[in-house]
Amino acid sequence: MEELFLNKEHIEKFSYMMNELGFEDLQDPYWRSLVFIISGNDKLFDERNALVNFKGKEINSKTWFDGSLSGGEQRLLALAYNLFTNQDFYKFENGKKYYISPLEIFSGIDESGYKLAKNAIDVRLQSY
Repeated sequence: MEELFLNKEHIEKFSYMMNELGFEDLQDPYWRSLVFIISGNDKLFDERNALVNFKGKEINSKTWFDGSLSGGEQRLLALAYNLFTNQDFYKFENGKKYYISPLEIFSGIDESGYKLAKNAIDVRLQSY
């Protein structure tokens, strides 16, 4: 799986975040793909405490789609949400839906984000 990471810093952040969650040897592809994406983007990693409830080991999805992230970061987080929940949309409390499509995700991210997103799918499908 090491070849899927962007660099050594990504590996270190991934391990750090898994330890924060209390997962030392987690094989759960849902959590692994989510942590893979968050740890591979500096802004998402810096915001991880708002995105993930570490103590409860759950995602804070209400903060994921509040409009505070850039377009590329939002697309990466949408992919993380999809890989974690298997849902192709996020439903807001008012009933509005944020749809998650592969074309939308991959057409709106930079080269580094593209590699991160593509490899996160491999992590989720355990194709390594």
